[in-house]
Amino acid sequence: MVSTTDPECMTVDERRQEVAAILAAGLLRRVRMARTADKTVSEVPRNRLEARAEPRLSVAPRPAG
Repeated sequence: MVSTTDPECMTVDERRQEVAAILAAGLLRRVRMARTADKTVSEVPRNRLEARAEPRLSVAPRPAG
């Protein structure tokens, strides 16, 4: 809830309340994003490996000389 009042016409208390509302909205957004990220990460099995069971190795030929 952002005010449409001209900041030059606002009292100190009104400015403080508007700043607090902006900061609270940002904090809530951050917490919601973090909770969503935690749920996504927790759905992935923790013992899953990205490597193959038997990885293939390749060696580049050594230059002559």
